[in-house]
Amino acid sequence: MGFLRFLIIGFVALTAFYFLLKVYLRSVTRERLEEEWAEEGSIGDRDAYVEKGITEYEHSFRPKLLLLVYILPLIAFLVIFYVTNFV
Repeated sequence: MGFLRFLIIGFVALTAFYFLLKVYLRSVTRERLEEEWAEEGSIGDRDAYVEKGITEYEHSFRPKLLLLVYILPLIAFLVIFYVTNFV
Protein backbone atom coordinates (compact mmCIF):
# COMPACT_ATOMS: atom_id res chain seq x y z
CA MET A 1 0.00 0.00 0.00
CA GLY A 2 2.84 2.38 0.84
CA PHE A 3 4.50 1.63 -2.51
CA LEU A 4 1.33 2.57 -4.41
CA ARG A 5 1.01 5.79 -2.44
CA PHE A 6 4.67 6.58 -3.22
CA LEU A 7 4.05 6.04 -6.96
CA ILE A 8 0.95 8.22 -7.01
CA ILE A 9 2.57 11.08 -5.10
CA GLY A 10 5.69 10.79 -7.25
CA PHE A 11 3.67 10.87 -10.46
CA VAL A 12 1.73 13.94 -9.31
CA ALA A 13 4.96 15.72 -8.31
CA LEU A 14 6.66 14.86 -11.61
CA THR A 15 3.61 16.02 -13.56
CA ALA A 16 3.62 19.37 -11.75
CA PHE A 17 7.36 19.73 -12.40
CA TYR A 18 6.86 18.80 -16.08
CA PHE A 19 4.22 21.48 -16.63
CA LEU A 20 6.21 24.15 -14.79
CA LEU A 21 9.29 23.31 -16.84
CA LYS A 22 7.26 23.31 -20.05
CA VAL A 23 5.83 26.76 -19.33
CA TYR A 24 9.26 28.10 -18.38
CA LEU A 25 11.01 26.80 -21.52
CA ARG A 26 8.24 28.12 -23.73
CA SER A 27 8.58 31.53 -22.06
CA VAL A 28 12.35 31.55 -22.59
CA THR A 29 11.85 30.63 -26.25
CA ARG A 30 9.29 33.40 -26.69
CA GLU A 31 11.68 35.96 -25.16
CA ARG A 32 14.51 34.77 -27.42
CA LEU A 33 12.30 35.11 -30.50
CA GLU A 34 11.20 38.60 -29.48
CA GLU A 35 14.83 39.65 -29.02
CA GLU A 36 15.77 38.16 -32.42
CA TRP A 37 12.95 40.10 -34.04
CA ALA A 38 14.11 43.35 -32.40
CA GLU A 39 17.77 42.79 -33.33
CA GLU A 40 16.96 42.08 -36.97
CA GLY A 41 14.96 45.27 -37.20
CA SER A 42 12.21 43.40 -38.98
CA ILE A 43 9.41 45.41 -40.49
CA GLY A 44 6.84 42.61 -40.36
CA ASP A 45 4.43 41.73 -37.59
CA ARG A 46 6.25 40.78 -34.38
CA ASP A 47 3.43 38.59 -33.08
CA ALA A 48 3.30 36.56 -36.30
CA TYR A 49 7.09 36.08 -36.19
CA VAL A 50 6.98 34.92 -32.58
CA GLU A 51 4.01 32.58 -33.14
CA LYS A 52 5.74 31.02 -36.15
CA GLY A 53 8.85 30.47 -34.03
CA ILE A 54 6.83 28.96 -31.18
CA THR A 55 5.13 26.59 -33.64
CA GLU A 56 8.52 25.50 -34.97
CA TYR A 57 9.77 25.03 -31.40
CA GLU A 58 6.78 22.85 -30.50
CA HIS A 59 7.51 20.55 -33.45
CA SER A 60 11.22 20.31 -32.69
CA PHE A 61 13.03 17.69 -30.62
CA ARG A 62 13.61 19.88 -27.55
CA PRO A 63 10.08 19.70 -26.09
CA LYS A 64 10.14 15.93 -26.43
CA LEU A 65 13.22 15.86 -24.20
CA LEU A 66 10.99 17.06 -21.37
CA LEU A 67 9.61 13.54 -21.14
CA LEU A 68 12.91 12.66 -19.48
CA VAL A 69 11.34 14.26 -16.40
CA TYR A 70 9.34 11.02 -16.11
CA ILE A 71 11.86 8.54 -17.48
CA LEU A 72 15.05 9.38 -15.56
CA PRO A 73 13.56 9.27 -12.03
CA LEU A 74 11.81 6.00 -12.88
CA ILE A 75 15.07 4.44 -14.08
CA ALA A 76 16.91 5.71 -10.99
CA PHE A 77 14.20 4.32 -8.71
CA LEU A 78 14.26 0.92 -10.43
CA VAL A 79 18.06 0.70 -10.22
CA ILE A 80 18.05 1.59 -6.52
CA PHE A 81 15.22 -0.87 -5.87
CA TYR A 82 17.08 -3.66 -7.68
CA VAL A 83 20.40 -2.97 -5.98
CA THR A 84 18.95 -2.80 -2.48
CA ASN A 85 16.80 -5.91 -2.85
CA PHE A 86 18.62 -8.29 -5.18
CA VAL A 87 22.36 -7.58 -5.05
